[in-house]
Amino acid sequence: MKNIIRSKVFLLAGIILFVSACTSEFDEMNTSPNSATVVPGTSVLGASMLTSMYTLFGTRLDCYYAGAYSGYISAADYEYRVDINNSMWKSMYTTMTYSTDAMSLALEEENDNLYAAALTFRAYNAHKTCDMWGDIPYSEAFQLEDGVIYPVYDSQEKVYNTILDELKTAADMFDTEGDDIGDGDFLFEGDIQKWKKFCNSLRLRVAIRMSSADESAAAAVIQDVLGDATKYPIMTENEDNAYWYFPGVAPDEEIWYESMGTVGDAAKTSGWRMQQPIIDALQDNNDPRLPVYADKNAYGVYSGHRFGPNDKSDTLNNSFNRSHIGDWFMNDPQGFVPYMNCAEVYFCLAEAYERGLATGDAQTAYETGIKKSCEESGQITSAAISTFLTEPEVAWDEGNTSNLEKVALQKWICLFKQSVEGWSEARRTDIPLLTGVASDYAASHNRPPFRMAYADEEKSLNSNFPFDIEEVDIFYGTQLWWDKRTGVE
Repeated sequence: MKNIIRSKVFLLAGIILFVSACTSEFDEMNTSPNSATVVPGTSVLGASMLTSMYTLFGTRLDCYYAGAYSGYISAADYEYRVDINNSMWKSMYTTMTYSTDAMSLALEEENDNLYAAALTFRAYNAHKTCDMWGDIPYSEAFQLEDGVIYPVYDSQEKVYNTILDELKTAADMFDTEGDDIGDGDFLFEGDIQKWKKFCNSLRLRVAIRMSSADESAAAAVIQDVLGDATKYPIMTENEDNAYWYFPGVAPDEEIWYESMGTVGDAAKTSGWRMQQPIIDALQDNNDPRLPVYADKNAYGVYSGHRFGPNDKSDTLNNSFNRSHIGDWFMNDPQGFVPYMNCAEVYFCLAEAYERGLATGDAQTAYETGIKKSCEESGQITSAAISTFLTEPEVAWDEGNTSNLEKVALQKWICLFKQSVEGWSEARRTDIPLLTGVASDYAASHNRPPFRMAYADEEKSLNSNFPFDIEEVDIFYGTQLWWDKRTGVE
């Protein structure tokens, strides 16, 4: 059943109370005897969630930037604008700062569940930030009141190990018999068991991402999570999905719908369209999710944007030829933004089992992941799913692709609308093989961007900015720590 979030009006009213004050002055923000003098920690957590949601899942990042890099959604080029890049960087740090402030307030309120939720959410966003930019300030970030004005940049390895420790701390702290998180919990509405599953599932996500760079550390985390299902539960059903649902009444409508939705049977006019790699991945294997993910184009076929040296002149990239995004993802005012789903968890398990990082049935985990992904829209029959599982390049131990390649492709498909995650997985596995590069960069590179460009403001204002970091053509330079692909440029 859908979680219905409370009105943004409540949260915005809460933000007004604290947005202009320093962290150390929360208890002095309003002297009116008729107004609150202390901001509740739950409201600050809500502010963190709202900022994160609009940053990570708004069309600017989720469609134009990471959407293009991931092979999911079309954009005309790899646009770089200083103001937008600065804004995305600042928004991610605003999100994490609010989570840190919520943790401080939770300590004052003696609310362990609120602290654990805020810590989990900060770790989630730190993971995203690190995967977008690489080395980032983290261990010394959020310490302005302690006199740290210019935080040092931590290596990606250090950030990963830190957030894994933080997620373990949160996992051990959640208590289903403990205090309520409060009205600021827009994601799970105070369901502590779902928070526990989200937290431990994130541990699996982070561990798998780093597994090519530090396999033994990754295996230790995976085995710790899977070693005690009662203490460390994970997402197993679509009801566990970390999806933010909307009331559906303006101004509280799903954010893709706000940008590109239509009323009634009106034609879709948005410029956001599907990319050919996701169309190919679905169409080549007769995937029943194809009509859920995409619309047919003006000629009655599925076709996506094709990046390449001539993408700006390619007639297949005109508005009549390119498929719109499917209604389930973008044309429902009561729709969702996905932080994580159980299908991804099963694909993490399948990879871990197949690679020997943990003991379990890789085939069952893989097939369950496909079933959960197909089932979540409510539009695909069991018979269609069973037939799909027999497709040669889908069926376990069949076809011309390895089982691990199958796991990687199906995981990438299930991450649609989580473009930063899809981009990260494509960078980690090279599956699907994304060789189409926007024409502005196609002459120099054979893969989509490796990373986001660092904010110019950070370079000019933080004296600890590591200027030895290699940045080539804005989006390239050194591959991320966990990106062990060879032959990419």
